[in-house]
Amino acid sequence: MKFKIILLFILCSATLFADRINIFAAASTKNAMEELINEFLKERPADKITFHTGSSGKAYMQFHNGMPYDIFFSADSKYPEQIVADGDAITPSKAYAIGVLAYYALDQNLIDAGIKAAAAKKVKKISIANPKIAPYGAAAMEVLKNASLLESVQDKIVVGENISQAIHFVDSGAADAGIVAFSLLKETNAPKGVYTLIDPSLYTPLSQSFVITKHAKNKPLAQEFADFVLSNKGQTILEKYGFRRAE
Repeated sequence: MKFKIILLFILCSATLFADRINIFAAASTKNAMEELINEFLKERPADKITFHTGSSGKAYMQFHNGMPYDIFFSADSKYPEQIVADGDAITPSKAYAIGVLAYYALDQNLIDAGIKAAAAKKVKKISIANPKIAPYGAAAMEVLKNASLLESVQDKIVVGENISQAIHFVDSGAADAGIVAFSLLKETNAPKGVYTLIDPSLYTPLSQSFVITKHAKNKPLAQEFADFVLSNKGQTILEKYGFRRAE
């Protein structure tokens, strides 16, 4: 009986001191973030991290309208910096990864021809994420402009709400090719199609950044998880999924 009481006390104490956080992470980080969270919680079984993903712009509006994200992992630095400017962060904006763009298709011939193939008649539709709310979509538009392709492919562009949907358009045949996130295509993710990396000189570096928000003021778990993401182990996991290390 005494042993049961002690065990109950231990279990109650663990629950009492457990911490919970609610985070947003850009769609480009979905697979990497799942592994980061699982690895982090291996030694903290009582703690809980609720994970939301999607386009950074849409998530920013959700946060601005009251969604209590404790950490905001964006696909760029713009939205974290805006959260700081709004007075809604308790840390500065800090880069956690550098995003990489890839040209993706199910047809190897389109990939062998490179990004210029987007202008070919064979490519009827090319998918990108919504450039108004998704940093990878804005970067894709920059690629098309800098590669002198925008005018010739303007009518071919189909827009996904986020970068995951842009990949789905290619996988489903709704688009012949796409300019998407390498982090969701690297062999780690077992992609359906094939890809080639896009010349990084064609787009502004995607310095993916985060902030810890005002909602995490009394939640040490938020800072501890952020530190883990920036640690060598965390950065190695992000590299595994095709990101470059934060600078």
